[in-house]
Amino acid sequence: MPSPAAELREAAALLRDTATAAIHDDRTTWSTGTTLGSKSPVVVDDQEQPSVLIETYATRLEAVNRYLALLGPATGIALADWLDAAAKSYDATVIGAASVWRRTHETEERDAWVAKQTDQHALAVARQILGTESTA
Repeated sequence: MPSPAAELREAAALLRDTATAAIHDDRTTWSTGTTLGSKSPVVVDDQEQPSVLIETYATRLEAVNRYLALLGPATGIALADWLDAAAKSYDATVIGAASVWRRTHETEERDAWVAKQTDQHALAVARQILGTESTA
């Protein structure tokens, strides 16, 4: 099992790479629409609404557009930076704890303290990104 810092860094790298790849012509927002012959909404790579929108999907597509605008590449890169910062914080916590709990019999106490100091929200986000978070 990888360390929390490794998970955080891996998720940050994946998120940053994916967000950066999604930037097209310095644009970080998208719209949604339908493709010819399909009734399913898809993300399209232009700012114009598709000429044919199925009425029943209009509200849903608008909600998807708002969601994509919130969680576009700029947000992804900011989240990646946050995950990297959480990884550094974890490493600093481990190093600091090792200087306080030095004896072998203190390992359990040290590890419990480190776990309490670890940013569990950042770790949960990282695990969702990596697909390692259990849903049960």
